[in-house]
Amino acid sequence: VVPAGTVVGTSDTQTLTAKRVTARVGSTTSSATPTINTDNEDIYELTAQTVDITSFTTNLSVTPVDGDQLEIRVTGTAARAITWGTGFVAGPAALPTTTVTTKTLYVYFEFDSVVTHWVCMFSGSLP
Repeated sequence: VVPAGTVVGTSDTQTLTAKRVTARVGSTTSSATPTINTDNEDIYELTAQTVDITSFTTNLSVTPVDGDQLEIRVTGTAARAITWGTGFVAGPAALPTTTVTTKTLYVYFEFDSVVTHWVCMFSGSLP
């Protein structure tokens, strides 16, 4: 299929207008050490969490560049403890240390190439 209009070049500097970028979503049902590959996932959902999270860093696969964004959503079956590991640091927002009962916890990160970590920009829970 030949696209209509101008084709975006791989090495050109171009401005895109009226284009939608669809987030890549990965998910797992309950894990103490979830596997996140930020080369393939922009949003990671951890659902029906039945155990404490002992590390988000252990199975973290990344080749991030400065400014990459990652959203992690955790829905527990009760309050669950969270240990982030060395790949994540507090920033404008503190790293949350627990989920809140069965509410979904949303945590938004941006990669900072100076500190070489995912920096917590926001966290909060919704029912």
